Amino acid sequence: LHGPFLYLYVLYSLRDQKHLSKLDYLHFLPAALIYLYMIPFYFGYSAEEKVMVDKGLIDDYGTFSELLVILFLVSGISYVLVTYRKLRRYDHIIDENFSSHHNIKLNWLRFAILSFFGLFVSAAIIISLERTMNLQFPFDPDLIFYSFIVIFVVYIGYSGIRQQNLFSGGKIEKSELVEIKSETEYKNSGLKSEVAAAKHKELLDLMETEKPYLTPKLALSDLSKKLDISSNHLSQIINQYEGSNFHDFVNTYRVNEFIERSKNEPNVKFLALALDSGFNSKSSFNNVFKKIKNTTPSQYIENLK
Repeated sequence: LHGPFLYLYVLYSLRDQKHLSKLDYLHFLPAALIYLYMIPFYFGYSAEEKVMVDKGLIDDYGTFSELLVILFLVSGISYVLVTYRKLRRYDHIIDENFSSHHNIKLNWLRFAILSFFGLFVSAAIIISLERTMNLQFPFDPDLIFYSFIVIFVVYIGYSGIRQQNLFSGGKIEKSELVEIKSETEYKNSGLKSEVAAAKHKELLDLMETEKPYLTPKLALSDLSKKLDISSNHLSQIINQYEGSNFHDFVNTYRVNEFIERSKNEPNVKFLALALDSGFNSKSSFNNVFKKIKNTTPSQYIENLK
């Protein structure tokens, strides 16, 4: 069940709905079938017989147990890989639609997924060594393995409660989200080159005059409404004319705004200037600045003197 729940959590972070679809329940079918098969063991065996089965003294579930270990490892590793791929799509959607990652980025989940992957791979190696080479470890691998799983479940539960969904608070509708497309898809988008050039100029004028990037939670849909153009077409214009996604495009303006303010207000603290420039946290400001300028804010400003 660990793999399916992990996968569905990421999947529903990309969906504007709260309830599982009928097809989603199929992810739980293997676990349900296993428990159905084990009903005679759970309710028909005495406590002593269960201990004997567990120690291999009764071989009623021997082959099944071997198969179950393999399915457990295959499920864990497969779901981790598929979930990580979904998480990369989630990251691309965020960069393409939001200027700020605050409370919607899933970096903590990336750490959890990679940790899960390492845990399942380690378990697979240990079990293989035990079964094929009859190695005996001076510790109980099962105890360590399941203890770490419990820790990760608690970690994911705690972090998931604090995590905001993309659609929380009515900030954006599912239909307004766009994803970066290929050149072929852009050619078939229906956006004429002369219209794209005109809207690109409007966009640059808007960024210079109204400075919408000073709004910390600026989204692609906000700018598309101001320019009277679809979010998909605006994303296409930014990608083709600016060579970047929406997140980097907006934050480049914020970084430049910070630099100008630091020149005019040298005695004001960096954090205050960053917040006035449209950033919503110290960590996001430092990360974005280093990504765009390849150096820290303090080093950059020092070199300007």
